[in-house]
Amino acid sequence: MNPNLEIDKFIEKSGPLDLSGIDWSKAKDQPLSQSELRCILYMLDIETYTIAYLRDLVNSKAIEQDSDMAEFIACWAYEEAFHSRALERFLREAGVELDPNRKRSYQRPERISETLKDLGAAILSRVFPDFTTVYLTWGAIQELTTLNGYNNVARKSKNKILVEVLRRIMRDEARHFGFYYNKAMRRLLDSPKAQRLTSLMVKTFWRPVGAGIKTDEDVAFIIAYAFGDEPGQKAVCHIDSTIAKLPGLEWFNRMQLYAKESCELFIEQAPWKVAEPSEQLS
Repeated sequence: MNPNLEIDKFIEKSGPLDLSGIDWSKAKDQPLSQSELRCILYMLDIETYTIAYLRDLVNSKAIEQDSDMAEFIACWAYEEAFHSRALERFLREAGVELDPNRKRSYQRPERISETLKDLGAAILSRVFPDFTTVYLTWGAIQELTTLNGYNNVARKSKNKILVEVLRRIMRDEARHFGFYYNKAMRRLLDSPKAQRLTSLMVKTFWRPVGAGIKTDEDVAFIIAYAFGDEPGQKAVCHIDSTIAKLPGLEWFNRMQLYAKESCELFIEQAPWKVAEPSEQLS
């Protein structure tokens, strides 16, 4: 099999988000609930923050060590920029007034813990060649949780234009996840050392998308809103079981733990039995 085939296929499909055919005049037909608005603003800030994640990758050795990764990240960052533009346009068309300073959200000071973590990751990536596998695995987890978060917000929404915008973004997120996951799978299969390092880093440092950028309350709210009902709980189990298929991450049930904690904060009756990894995979 041609080792460049996967990245070639990805690049061929890469491009700006297709918003053709969307009737923006109908964005106001179904007003957004306060919960929906809070979720979309959260998503907008995270998509806008992509530039900072790109900065962290450039500061690491991950791109230098994997030419496919370098080509993928260029396309990924380009596509993610259009996601934030699409969400921003939807909100404007829906009559939501946005603070113009929101566009500079990626310039907000991060928590000192996040800054130190990023600095440590950059240093470790120069010491351990296997650290690229950590980035790939981390990216797979974040893209899969983002994809499922969008899907569950869309499932609950009555605003047809919002649903269509999210569906189109989700197609990109699914492609992004596929690249990260397949590359991580191959690297982990080939290296027990990479398995140990990746497992240690994910177990020690992983937090849901947006943690460290948004407040803990914001993170918990969007998890509870998106995943607090029965279909949402099934999606969370799917996330954990998918990541647990990666060699060395058979223990992974972190999304369930965060979802349980978040739902207990925001939903009075949110029974949640956290499955052990063996139960997830059965």
